[in-house]
Amino acid sequence: MSAHPQPAAAVQARPWVELGVLLAAAAATRLGAAHALGEGAPFGPDGTGAEAAAVLGGHVYPGHPWLIRLSGTARALSLVCGPLACAALWAWGRAVGLGGGGGWLAVFFPFAVYTGALSAGDAPALAVATAGCALATRGASGGVVGGALAGLCVFVKPVALPALALLGATPWGLLGAALTLPLAWSGPLQPLVAPRMGGGLLGSWWVANHDALPADAPAAGRLVEGGVEALAALPAWTGLPLLAAAVLGALWPRRARAAPAAVRAAVVFPVAALLGAAALAGSRLEPRYALAAAWACLPWVGAWLPRGVEALLLWPAAALVTQVAVERANRDPEAVVPRIAPVQSPAFDARALFDEASTDDATRMRRTALEQAATLPQGATVRVSRLPHGREGEFVWPLRLARPDVTVERE
Repeated sequence: MSAHPQPAAAVQARPWVELGVLLAAAAATRLGAAHALGEGAPFGPDGTGAEAAAVLGGHVYPGHPWLIRLSGTARALSLVCGPLACAALWAWGRAVGLGGGGGWLAVFFPFAVYTGALSAGDAPALAVATAGCALATRGASGGVVGGALAGLCVFVKPVALPALALLGATPWGLLGAALTLPLAWSGPLQPLVAPRMGGGLLGSWWVANHDALPADAPAAGRLVEGGVEALAALPAWTGLPLLAAAVLGALWPRRARAAPAAVRAAVVFPVAALLGAAALAGSRLEPRYALAAAWACLPWVGAWLPRGVEALLLWPAAALVTQVAVERANRDPEAVVPRIAPVQSPAFDARALFDEASTDDATRMRRTALEQAATLPQGATVRVSRLPHGREGEFVWPLRLARPDVTVERE
């Protein structure tokens, strides 16, 4: 028999080898971040509440607690979903002709690494959205099913919604996502379509417009201007330079004519998503809120940048994680945080990031709740003081899990 088919088989196998290496690299970066951030009370936005809801029910975004029941903990779920999201972005880029560079950027992208190590819904929601977008590249039926799956990400956490900009390159995917609108319109999308004054992010996403829809076109224009200013203030890999690099990737991809013109033109969708996310939040825009839109830009950025450059993002990723880890060690001393010298540059607002993910003495609060659960009489009432962002939940939720008979009153 001729040996000619062997080289073809080897070429065919290379994508699977690359995918395996990508998954290993993504898992290593996120496991390293999780180790650096340490152990203790769940560290991440609503981690404690979501884990409690996996048992007690009643969460505003039911998809996240449901997935936690499958994985065991919110952090374990993030550690699994982060690499899967990178793989899905790699597959999406290859399917549409932009190449796998976007997936490799995602492996090392600082806030993707960080959120992939948190007890939060960000990484799972982004994985659901990206997996759906990847499936949407598989013809009409795959497009409808994949678009619908992507649309369901809002039931895990709506922060991933801008990632649906990837569906702009797959019209059948847009149709599938549209089919989920009746489900999401009266639930997770209410803060966007019917904002509630003073309801926080659970009530309104129109933070930059005082929790109200813009009254007219000039008001919407002012919001966009404020969004551009907010993007300019973000780190370079999240703000305006990333947006510009995505446009360059559409105009001058590394491989000439690798992607159809329609796919290259579809860069307008992630660009609009990034501008839209910034316009909604204005001066209160945080990199984590812009992550999903930035994520959607990555395949076009990867089409422009030479392969290997993405590894340079390891430095800011390490700076982000280690600076937050030091902050956690100082403010939650009962948490077991490894003593790692922080990477000082570039500098991040570690205090704000810690406040978003936890609170002072969170691990002690959790330990105290479990101690009281062992000694409180049947049907007891416990009074707790309210903390910003509902952080008294670090005490309340473990107590409720251990003692459903206990009544907790917030003062």
